[in-house]
Amino acid sequence: MRSYPLLFGVLALAACSHMVPAPLRPAQDTYAPVASSATLYYDDGPAFRDSVRLVVRDATSWPGIWARATSTQTTPPPLPAIDFAHEMVLVVGAGHMSPGDQIRVDSAGEQKGAYNVAVRTILTCHPFAADAYPLEVVRVSRTEKPVTFNERRERAACN
Repeated sequence: MRSYPLLFGVLALAACSHMVPAPLRPAQDTYAPVASSATLYYDDGPAFRDSVRLVVRDATSWPGIWARATSTQTTPPPLPAIDFAHEMVLVVGAGHMSPGDQIRVDSAGEQKGAYNVAVRTILTCHPFAADAYPLEVVRVSRTEKPVTFNERRERAACN
C-alpha cells in the first residue's frame, strides 16, 4: 500500500515531462534561385500593359489570370495544373519596354522570416522603336506570409 503513492508520483512526473513544449526552432531559410523549369509562361505581348506584381494563391482566380496573360497568343497554351495546397504562382510584368528587354524572377523563398522575391529587369543595349511588355509567370512554393518583391534593373552587357 505504501508503494501506491510512490508509483502515482512516478507516473505523474512522467506525464508532466511530456507536457513541456519543445523549444521553438527558427524557420529555415528557403530563399533560392528559381529554376527555369518553374517558368510557366514568358511573353513580350501587351497582355499586361502596366508593370505588375501578382501573387496567385487560389484556383478560383488562376484561370482568369492565365487567360489574360496568354491572351495575345493566337492559340493560347492550356492552363497549367497548380497544386495550390503546396504552390502559388507569381506574375511579374515590366510594363512598356523595348524589344529585347526582359524581366525575370531570379530567386524566391523565406529569408529571415519573410517571403522575398528577387525580380530582375534587364534593359537592352541598343533598343529600337517598337513596343514590348515583358511578362513572366512562375510557380513557387506556397506561403501565407506577405510577399515582398525586391527589384533590380540592369543593362545587358553591350559590345
